[in-house]
Amino acid sequence: MGTIITRVVLVSFGVALVASTFTDQPSLNDLLFRISVLIMLAQSWNLMANAGLVSLGHSAFFGVGSYASMLAANALGMPFSGGLVLAILCGAGLGVMLALATARLRGFFFAICTLGLSEGLRVTTLMLPDLTGGAVGLFLQQQMRPGSHVIFFMAAIGAVASVLIAAWLTRTPFHYACRAMRNHESAAQMLGIDPQRYRFGVLALSGAMASCAGGITALYGGYIDPSIAFNLHITIDSQIAPILGGMYTVAGPLIGAGAIVVLSEATRLLFGG
Repeated sequence: MGTIITRVVLVSFGVALVASTFTDQPSLNDLLFRISVLIMLAQSWNLMANAGLVSLGHSAFFGVGSYASMLAANALGMPFSGGLVLAILCGAGLGVMLALATARLRGFFFAICTLGLSEGLRVTTLMLPDLTGGAVGLFLQQQMRPGSHVIFFMAAIGAVASVLIAAWLTRTPFHYACRAMRNHESAAQMLGIDPQRYRFGVLALSGAMASCAGGITALYGGYIDPSIAFNLHITIDSQIAPILGGMYTVAGPLIGAGAIVVLSEATRLLFGG
């Protein structure tokens, strides 16, 4: 019964979130947009944590997706959807490279490596002004900017898709292999599980989700620079949401994301002055 109720609640929330993008309420649309982006980031972080891979540099994926979508629009003239596809592919590729570079790293050492990746990418974007705009950043060309409701809709679809993917994975051997790796990787390997194979999969999927969130956010804001793209605050929010709502669950990141955005907005209105 509990599972059925949870599914009904999740489906209802998804339908309401997508339907809300067709309303013309700027404040509500912006609030739900922020929740949608954080849901994607939180689900992404939670997928890695479920495999025992704690990320302290999730802003690396977010930033790569942001710059990929912005450069796709400005330099390549790609439409909104094309830029998002490129951002997702770049995030997945970064996840694969991280899996290769950290093949023998576990626990604290892996976490520090992700933090170093984020900081390294931030410095790299600063040192490539001809490509990334350096410290000045990049402004989205106005003729390439999609309508606000299109961005809201895509963010809601992205959030719903991330939840559906996470829910589907819980019913596959992939999920149980990741849980076994989290509990005891050596024992899981003795049972025939190849940790490196699943590490590739979870990091690629997680990176794709987070980069999608970054790509949508960059096109919504119309501006990106290294301090925005690789902000540590992004990583912190990505961690707090699943921890607050319930780690290793499907609904946890969703609940945590909603709570964080609503509480932050409430405190801003109450104590902002």
